[in-house]
Amino acid sequence: MLEDMTKRHGSNNIDRRTVLKSLGAGAVATVGGLGLSGTVSADESSTHYHNPVGPIGFGDVSIIEDNGTYYAYGTETPQDIIPIAESTDMYNWSYIAPALTETPGWHPTESDPGCWAPDIRYHDGQYHLYYSLSVWGSDNAGIGLATSDTPDGPFTDQGPVIESGDLDLTNCIDADTVIVDGQPWLVWGSYEGIYAVQMNGAMDDIVPGTEFQMAGQMIEGPVMLQDNGYWYLFYSSGQCCEGYDSTYRLECGRATSFTGPYYNQNGTDLRDLTETHQGVPILEGNSEFTGPGHNDVFRGPDGDWWCFYHVEATADDETRYMMQDRIEWDNNDWPVIACNGVPSSEAPVPGEPSGCESGPISDGTYAITNVNSGKLLEVANAGTADGDNVRQYADTGSACQDWDVTANGDGTYAITNVNSGLWLEVASAGTAEGDNIQQYSNTTHPTQAWTIEDAGGGEYRLVNANSGLLAEVANAGTADGDNVQQWSDNGGSHQRWTFTSV
Repeated sequence: MLEDMTKRHGSNNIDRRTVLKSLGAGAVATVGGLGLSGTVSADESSTHYHNPVGPIGFGDVSIIEDNGTYYAYGTETPQDIIPIAESTDMYNWSYIAPALTETPGWHPTESDPGCWAPDIRYHDGQYHLYYSLSVWGSDNAGIGLATSDTPDGPFTDQGPVIESGDLDLTNCIDADTVIVDGQPWLVWGSYEGIYAVQMNGAMDDIVPGTEFQMAGQMIEGPVMLQDNGYWYLFYSSGQCCEGYDSTYRLECGRATSFTGPYYNQNGTDLRDLTETHQGVPILEGNSEFTGPGHNDVFRGPDGDWWCFYHVEATADDETRYMMQDRIEWDNNDWPVIACNGVPSSEAPVPGEPSGCESGPISDGTYAITNVNSGKLLEVANAGTADGDNVRQYADTGSACQDWDVTANGDGTYAITNVNSGLWLEVASAGTAEGDNIQQYSNTTHPTQAWTIEDAGGGEYRLVNANSGLLAEVANAGTADGDNVQQWSDNGGSHQRWTFTSV
């Protein structure tokens, strides 16, 4: 099955419905030994859950809670038009039913449309399920509404809320509803801009003339969150629905008012986005999980914010799965998902401490400057090989003097050279004073992990996790090319560093 799907991904004709249909009924029932009626469970003897958490095939997830039970809704699968899953603990999820038994028939032009990207909300005594009705490759789409007295359905279709062309806008999919000072709004958009428009009191129609643009093109799946004095706009960037070739990832911007403007971490107005991956990632794939995106945000019973999303493939299976990870906040109130911005394979359950050990430095790219000499930490001669030496040198503007600093989630950091992509480490995992500091490929050894200790006044000590010794300029040197080594703490300024974002 994986071989067949890989061949299809080599074609330019791959689309969202093809990916879903290519799974087939037999595949959904057998991949990983788990069908839509199964459950992915955490180890009951532990305080951790394991990703993926949801039934196979769940994508574009939306979450709601009702009397202690949680419900998840996803994009259609080969078996179901908007499948529903439930959980009593918010991490063991089981499929229960489809929300709709047949595809709504109101689409004006397209045959065989799909129901995608649901958004669930309780309003005026009923559960409102908003869904996208579209055909892959067509921008003639719309957002409909189905209602039910109970969260597990069945839902009754109420027809369209907005269709492409209603506001002289196209590709009206990916709904997120939000209440702002008592006024309901519909936020939506996919690759043709992210927009918002007021809704009527019944939340079954829009109010033309109230619409405004929130973000630019080449992004989709907007989700709103209000906290920390900001409105946050989460969205997905990159290519979905291509299995291992997917480049989906989550990005975000924020504003001090719902109507914006929204800026990202680099100060870019989101309305100026015109190409994919122009924003700053807050969740992107790794070797285990490909293409994390199209999320929902939900405040759990522990008061923490959680990000529910899907991945386009796992290391073992080119299939969508439902995932979840905590949202925490850095020192500048930007969201940090799963401690370090990549999907977790295992994490503490709701109610347990997050396990994210925060440090004094936010993840980012920095110039690291020695306090004593004023010179920068660099890889000698812009080397890119394992074992190339690390030293100090005057600012040259070279990428060999820039370092990516990434929290490991346990209180330590990985420090990698931007030019070479190699890790800062103590050579040969040495533990003696005077052992050299160099760059090397990732070995996962603690000699490549560093604790960044706040020394006050914007200065920091770099402590090797393996040896417990500090990174310093040898002999307190102040000349270009002086070596960097490890040594016991002696209080010298040559053992302190500043971090300047670049």
